[in-house]
Amino acid sequence: MTTDSSNDFDDENFDTPPEKVRQVPNLLVQRIGRRELLLGSAAVLPILAVGGSVDRLTGRGRRNSAQLSTPVAGKSTAATPSPAATPATAETIGRLRVIRDERPTYTSTAEESGKLQLMLTAGDNLNFSPAAFVQDFQIPISYLDPLVWIDEVTLEPQPWLAKSWKWSKDNRTITYTLRADPKWHDGSGFTADDVVFSLYVYRDDVASNVRNFFVAMDRAEALDKHTVQVVLTEPDSNWLLNASSQLIMQKKQYNDHWNNRPEGERTLTGFDWEKNRPVGTGPWRVDGASEKSIAFSANNKYWGDPPYFSDLTLRWDVDPLKRFDAWKGGQIDLLWPVRPSDIQSASDSTGFLYVADAPSIMFAAFNFDNQGREQRDLMSDLNLRQALSLAIDRDKYAQQIFQGFIHQDRAGTVAQPWAYDPSSVNPPRDVDASKEMLKKSGWIDRDGDGIAEKKNGTKLKLTLIVENNARPELLAVLDGIVADLKEAGAALDVNKLGAEPFQSRWTSTHDFDLIAFAYDLYPGFTDFDLYGSAWDIRINSQGFNPGAYHNKNVDDAIQGYFDASDLDEQKAALAKLQKAANDDLFGLWFGFPQNLILVRPDVLGFQPNIQWETWDTRKLWRIANPIETDNPEAPDSTG
Repeated sequence: MTTDSSNDFDDENFDTPPEKVRQVPNLLVQRIGRRELLLGSAAVLPILAVGGSVDRLTGRGRRNSAQLSTPVAGKSTAATPSPAATPATAETIGRLRVIRDERPTYTSTAEESGKLQLMLTAGDNLNFSPAAFVQDFQIPISYLDPLVWIDEVTLEPQPWLAKSWKWSKDNRTITYTLRADPKWHDGSGFTADDVVFSLYVYRDDVASNVRNFFVAMDRAEALDKHTVQVVLTEPDSNWLLNASSQLIMQKKQYNDHWNNRPEGERTLTGFDWEKNRPVGTGPWRVDGASEKSIAFSANNKYWGDPPYFSDLTLRWDVDPLKRFDAWKGGQIDLLWPVRPSDIQSASDSTGFLYVADAPSIMFAAFNFDNQGREQRDLMSDLNLRQALSLAIDRDKYAQQIFQGFIHQDRAGTVAQPWAYDPSSVNPPRDVDASKEMLKKSGWIDRDGDGIAEKKNGTKLKLTLIVENNARPELLAVLDGIVADLKEAGAALDVNKLGAEPFQSRWTSTHDFDLIAFAYDLYPGFTDFDLYGSAWDIRINSQGFNPGAYHNKNVDDAIQGYFDASDLDEQKAALAKLQKAANDDLFGLWFGFPQNLILVRPDVLGFQPNIQWETWDTRKLWRIANPIETDNPEAPDSTG
């Protein structure tokens, strides 16, 4: 039995599908987390190679129905974005039109189109199990739908296959009311049994890479054909954002294969998809798969707006240069991910460059217990930590490395748009103030060699470790701040390590002063294990806190997040965490990089999606005459 609660979402008049969502773990039990998940999943994270770990999160902003209306069936002019005001001077880079509006509008009327082509980053895409996450994520999101959608801009939960949900008073039971109109591609109706089956697969599949999202799930059951109830063993503040946003699969297709194995050994991996094409409720039907590509056709009976393109072909190549050349040569229509360093090379091609905020972070955490130093707690001096932060020229690397496509002023690791506290910012560079703070801590350049030292002659020489396959932009930033810190009087030695020595040093020997990471985030906050003292890697092998950081206010904020019953309470708890971790400076913050997406000039309708930028292919259409960058029919570039 459930009761109304302040965190319910119930849209009784919901006739238009909002947007989609993905997941995040928040429990300690057998915690794998986004980092390990993504290290083993080419599907989830195409963008970053992280310094030892990776993470992915996405989204922000509530859908503006005035800009994009999505009828339940058919293709009407209502699905065409409303006219956009074109600025007098459009932003361009060479022949590329830069679009910064994260909810762009279009003046052209959507048209029936032919074939849409994309090239993916992953190279092994024939295991279609949604739970395994070994496919490039573009594949499952093309033919499957999530239970709950994560907003493309804000990462807030929105109705999708579940048109509403209610929490019980104790926040341990959630009841979903499902849409009645979705159909599976084989014509059968979508029901609560499909949802229940999917939730158990995500929890119990031995190859599931998101099982930690479902640790708190005690049971799920279908109360009737269109009502699902899930009972949790304890409140889970990330259940709605992460577990509920998983893609739903058809029970009928997989039930026999699933039940052929005993409990504890069940998996969808190994299902014969060659004989039985994957069935979904999504906008695209799987027509066929080979070792080099997957072909889809439009699901013209899609419960939301069907695609404007009749066919979708997804090819893949692990070589980023080949993908880049394919876009420039007109062989593919969209290209993502795109690195800032690629933009100038693309600028001689006509097209659109969409710029969108991303759930991406870069930072270097301080080590408060460097077991390789005589003074192990060197970094416990707040003046020293703040002096190092003041010395960094963030504006310089924002331009030189990111070409301006980064929020270098944003501090912390809470890049989820719904959760980020805009008051958490980095200080502007001030080398004089940095030197003054070092002086207060006894660090002065006494011998004139440019490096500060204590009275006993100890030099301010610091060691930073990072994995050598980390995001290239992070490695470039680290190289750049060596000169920044030296100008203030600190020597920094950046150790770029292979996976094994990196793992050994941050989990075993702890002999470093800073450790750098870059990764993507989930819609829900999962970095509690980064900040929380209970997750100090020295005392907790399941933890991620690499530097023995301990701050009571931060620990209290984490507990407040766990106890929160809705997004507003979660946001308030995270604001406290961000303030405490910034005031007590957990690490050197390098800002939030943005996503870049290249779109051919004859393709309109693109809408960025913070979770997966090329998710919404059904909204695209092709026009006969490619649009030049200064054409008023180009999407609005304001934002």
